[in-house]
Amino acid sequence: MADTIPPKIGKYKITRALGKGAMGMVYEGFDPIIERRVAVKTILAEYLEAAEMQEAIARFKREAQAGGRLQHPGIVGVYEYGDENDMAYIVMEYVDGQELRSFFKEQRRFELIDIFEIMKQLLAALDYSHKQGVVHRDIKPANLMIMPGPKVKIMDFGIARLESSSLTQVGTVVGTPTHMAPEQLMGIPADGRADLWSSGVILYELLTGRSPFIAETPAAVMHKVLQVSPEPPSSINAALPQGFDAVVARALAKKADDRFPGAKEFQIALLQALQGKTVSGAPVRSDPERTLAPHAAAKAELTRTKMPMPPPAKAELSLSPETIAELERSLSRHIGPLAKVLIKRGQGEATSIEDFCQMLAENIPTGEERKAFLAKVSKLRASEPGKTQPLPSSTQTATPPSHRTRINFTPETLARAEKQLASYVGPLARVLIKEAASKSGNMRELYTQLAAHIDSDEERQAFLAELGQ
Repeated sequence: MADTIPPKIGKYKITRALGKGAMGMVYEGFDPIIERRVAVKTILAEYLEAAEMQEAIARFKREAQAGGRLQHPGIVGVYEYGDENDMAYIVMEYVDGQELRSFFKEQRRFELIDIFEIMKQLLAALDYSHKQGVVHRDIKPANLMIMPGPKVKIMDFGIARLESSSLTQVGTVVGTPTHMAPEQLMGIPADGRADLWSSGVILYELLTGRSPFIAETPAAVMHKVLQVSPEPPSSINAALPQGFDAVVARALAKKADDRFPGAKEFQIALLQALQGKTVSGAPVRSDPERTLAPHAAAKAELTRTKMPMPPPAKAELSLSPETIAELERSLSRHIGPLAKVLIKRGQGEATSIEDFCQMLAENIPTGEERKAFLAKVSKLRASEPGKTQPLPSSTQTATPPSHRTRINFTPETLARAEKQLASYVGPLARVLIKEAASKSGNMRELYTQLAAHIDSDEERQAFLAELGQ
């Protein structure tokens, strides 16, 4: 019976089997009322003993309960829980993607900017989940769906702890050993920082292509998690900025109090590492409250910048190339050379100018800087309709006039500029030098383009002074 695909489960028409697990099956289904594809996850009594069935159903209800209270673009939505004919089932959002686990099995690697994007989305979803009072407790590659973009969705809240629930008892070890925080392995209470530990393990795997705690036996894995600090990622992948070593070390600290206090702080540290900045080992902020009550969390969430789910049709962005270039220049003051990548990605994903600007602002770590950027955006948009001259931009990509004289910069000149720029933006300096040299017609233009990638006015002026401009 288990291998036979049922024609219907509840009101849902079953179209095919998606996978088979230890407790049941997962099917692709179709909701005939709303007319949408869904995933239907089942538990079958014939797979389990009576006692196991009771525990499995309790876990299933917990997954439905946790997933049902979380509505976020980075979390797989749960629509319904039901049971019929000795079979319990959950109806979930259908996600057309691949588990991160399959990427690791196939030894497929990600570019550093995509690693940052994956981690940023994972941490944003966890930040939301924790503020709703839900700790996942089993963050691992098999529970992360990767879609083109890349886009990330967390699934399987089956062992999640709800603040209001007593289903999970203290002293019960649940999770996947290679991705479990030390406090989970010891069976003591765990909060959202356990999810951040697991996220740190995933970051390590993305950066190095290997697990930090893999071993031949479960006992050996537990010993490593509890007693052994993994090698720094840069000792395995020499191309990595060393700031990632500090991020990983803090995320994988044995004591929860030594880790990032929240997902947002983890995300800020990642951005600093990507920019080649020094990542502090000290706590970013004091935050004794790890989660909020649902009503307080809902209020807090209204003030946060969210990345909307794309609708079926995408609106055309009506911003001039000059305004786009000026936006890039303004954004680069806050986040450095990532601005170019994020603007290009935002143009492909945003559904309106408002969405586009909010998506860019989301990548600015502090509230004051975000506010300043959005104020700049408002001025640029206000000047769009009646603009008679293009806005100034050192990152303008328009083709220079044919009469313009170009020079060939000497290797010594470029090496000197790269050395100076690297002290502000880290290893990305080499890429930026090549790009700026191809667009510049003289030394002043070269230095001005490079200076645009430095965050603060003071540092930018110091850079230009060092180069004699």
